[in-house]
Amino acid sequence: MKLTQQHFFQTKTAPLTGRLLVAEPFLNEPYFQRAVILIVHHDHEESMGLVLNHPTETKTNEVLDDCPCSLRIYQGGPVQSNQLFVLHHFTGIQGAQQITPHLYFGGDWHELMAAIKLQKHPERAVRFFSGYAGWGPEQLNDEISEHAWVCIANFDHQSLLTQPSDTLWHKSLISQGPKLATFAHFPLNISDN
Repeated sequence: MKLTQQHFFQTKTAPLTGRLLVAEPFLNEPYFQRAVILIVHHDHEESMGLVLNHPTETKTNEVLDDCPCSLRIYQGGPVQSNQLFVLHHFTGIQGAQQITPHLYFGGDWHELMAAIKLQKHPERAVRFFSGYAGWGPEQLNDEISEHAWVCIANFDHQSLLTQPSDTLWHKSLISQGPKLATFAHFPLNISDN
């Protein structure tokens, strides 16, 4: 993921579990164009994240027999794209990994389905993803140093699943102050400028 043009789209924030990766404005890889990725696992061996803002047309009730609701499935990334992953706000789900103070990753499937069934508005509490984004040793750090991503730690964890996905990239950059807000206004195609 080399960028041919260097600019000031950079961060001093290290990638850690629970932080966001925001794609640089002209990154044109299909899975990552204007992507906002929540890092759900990061260590010296590997990193794993879920693209939060690339919804598909597929709904959960089209692919899951036991899902009590019809929620849009998001394209989480290119790795294991035939497998579903889930982020949610449910505390106490066996096997769930806490990612932020308000977000959990995975957990016992039957407990998740039971928790979803109790929700009046499940779309505010859970999100399903096909696949994930993955990086090997030092790969993510290299991409950040090449200005492909900016890593941010200060964002609204509680409303992450309720924000409209089509504005998440823009709002994530704006929320970081004037230096990064400038990039939020770049056109998708530089020739449109």
